[in-house]
Amino acid sequence: MGREREKLDNEVLKAIRERRSVYRFKPGPVEDEKIQAILEAGRWAPSWTNTQPWEFIVVKDDPAKQGICDITKDIWGNGGIEGASVIIVTCVNPTKDPLHFIEDGAVATQNMALAAHSLGLASYWVGIFNLRNAKGSAEERVRDVLRIPWGIRVVAFLPVGIPAYHPKGERKRLRDMTFHEEYAMRGWAKSEPSE
Repeated sequence: MGREREKLDNEVLKAIRERRSVYRFKPGPVEDEKIQAILEAGRWAPSWTNTQPWEFIVVKDDPAKQGICDITKDIWGNGGIEGASVIIVTCVNPTKDPLHFIEDGAVATQNMALAAHSLGLASYWVGIFNLRNAKGSAEERVRDVLRIPWGIRVVAFLPVGIPAYHPKGERKRLRDMTFHEEYAMRGWAKSEPSE
C-alpha cells in the first residue's frame, strides 16, 4: 500500500491530507498576492451547472473585522478569529441556483482552505448559514455588519493567517466508510421503512 500511495500521490492529494483547522495565528500580514490566489481557488470551484453563485468579501480592518469577531465569539467562544490577518466571507446568491447554492458555497470555501494551506497559511471553517434564515441569527447579524443585501446568503467565514502551531489529526479508515455497488449497514439486516 505504501508504494501504491507514493505512485498515486501528488501536491493536491498531499494538501488535502495535511490541511487541518488551525485556531491560533502568529501576528503578521498575509500578502495580497496570496489572498488573491486563495480567492482564485474559490472562483474555480465546481458548481451545479456552472452557476457560480458565490461572492467573497475580504475583511482585514476594523470595525468590520471586530464585528465578525464578536459574532464568532457568541457562536462558540473565542475561537481565535481575531488573530487572523484576513477573514474571507463566502456569500451565495440563491437566485442563481435555488437548489444547490449551499453546496456551491461550501465547495468554494473548501477550495480556499486548501489553497491557504498549500501557500503555508492556516485557516478554519466557521459555519454561519442559518437554515431558516432567522431574524437575530448569526447570519443575519453578519449581513448587518457587512451591509450584505437580504437576498444574499452567508455560508461561512474563513479566517486566514500565519499558523501558530501545526496540529496533527487522523481520519477513520476508508474501509469503514466505503461500500461497493450498494449501501450495507454493518451488523444490521436490510429492512423496509415501517409505515
